[in-house]
Amino acid sequence: MAGKGQQMQLTFGDAEPEEGTPNVIAPVLENSTLAAGDPQAANEPAVLSVSDLAERIRDAIDTPLLTNVCVQGEITGYRPHSSGHMYFSLSEHGDDKATMPCVMWKYAAKTVAFPVKDGVLVRATGYVDFYPPYGKMQFVIKKLEPALTGKTGLYLQKEEWKKQLTAEGVIPRAECNRRSPPVFPSCVGVVTSRTGSVLQDIRNVITRRYPLPILLAHTAVQGDGAHIQIAAAIRSLQGKTDVIIVARGGGSFEDLFEFNHPDVVRAIAASAVPVISAVGHETDTTLADYAADRRVPTPSAAAETVVPDRAVLLHQLEEMRRTIRDTIAGRFAAERSTLAELAERVEPSRLSRKLDQMHQQTADFAERITSALLRRVSAECELCRTLGETVAKSARTRIATARLELLAQKEIILGRDPYKPLELGYALVWKDRTVVRSAKNISTGDCLSLRLSDGEAVTVVENVTYDRNT
Repeated sequence: MAGKGQQMQLTFGDAEPEEGTPNVIAPVLENSTLAAGDPQAANEPAVLSVSDLAERIRDAIDTPLLTNVCVQGEITGYRPHSSGHMYFSLSEHGDDKATMPCVMWKYAAKTVAFPVKDGVLVRATGYVDFYPPYGKMQFVIKKLEPALTGKTGLYLQKEEWKKQLTAEGVIPRAECNRRSPPVFPSCVGVVTSRTGSVLQDIRNVITRRYPLPILLAHTAVQGDGAHIQIAAAIRSLQGKTDVIIVARGGGSFEDLFEFNHPDVVRAIAASAVPVISAVGHETDTTLADYAADRRVPTPSAAAETVVPDRAVLLHQLEEMRRTIRDTIAGRFAAERSTLAELAERVEPSRLSRKLDQMHQQTADFAERITSALLRRVSAECELCRTLGETVAKSARTRIATARLELLAQKEIILGRDPYKPLELGYALVWKDRTVVRSAKNISTGDCLSLRLSDGEAVTVVENVTYDRNT
């Protein structure tokens, strides 16, 4: 609230109230139209609409007693909204238990520097407002902080954040994931305040050791809400520098507290480039140190860590140049000696004799190769001829054997011809299209068919005589 008769425009749901947009509500005065009317108004109350009644309530609570109020209580029914708003109630225990519905809009919730959850004892600063659509009072919170204040409260808050970030796996950074800054960076990013001596210390060290561009991401390094700027500054340097120094000079535990905030720790852990933490002095430790790739005691030490010493590099370069020069001189001397020996070996007369020997050896090799090839070809031809004769002889033998086997099979087949015995005077007897094999199968008067070697005959049985052994 801005004061008597003036109030922030409230919105609910996903919308966020816009600061600086007052909703002026005129107070109800004794001579206003609400009090005017016929003479009976003195005895009977005026008939109001629900909106008029709601407006009267809002006017009634728009007093200094309900504006800029600091309330201490326990958070219950915490309901974070996807838009960033926070809804919960402030309660207190005792015989006269009281509960107050509260709302904290997104722009104010961003400044909360501790995890909000049920059961946390807090101090809330804000104003009392009436929300007509639901017909309820609520406490609009502008600032929220733990009820435990001072260094003890901050220390407990740091331990709570440490447990939370450890459970998430954000800290401590594993040794295998720690990255070393590049040996020869092209640009160094610095996250600190432009007005402090830290930036000047870093600039002096880098200028003296290894001059290169420095990209500053200015941010507040202490105070409420500084963690938001620090995290944003770290993210703004991504892809623009080869290494980032997060630096702050020495200070009290309270001064360095913003570097314990989870937003800062997560921003360091998510950085795509190595991050050097140089917050406070050697004895100071923040949660940002656990997430950084390397922790150094002072900003000057951080500058010495990210850049090499130009004087040392020049000395090393001179040593390397001297070593290369000596190595090349020795190599040249050795090659000259080798070249002299080769020149002696290839003296023209010796070379001519060597070439004649090689020609003779080549001619001998050619003759030997030709003789060996002719002998090999002759042997292969003889072998082919022998194999041909062997194959032809084997084929003739196989054919003769096959012919004999074929004749034998033919004789067997002809011998098994059922009509062949008929030429010797035998006959085949059928009765009712069935071959008669025994005298028991025929009777007197049966009509039988006889198959002879040159025709068939039909006969009638007049008498059947059986052998004695039958």
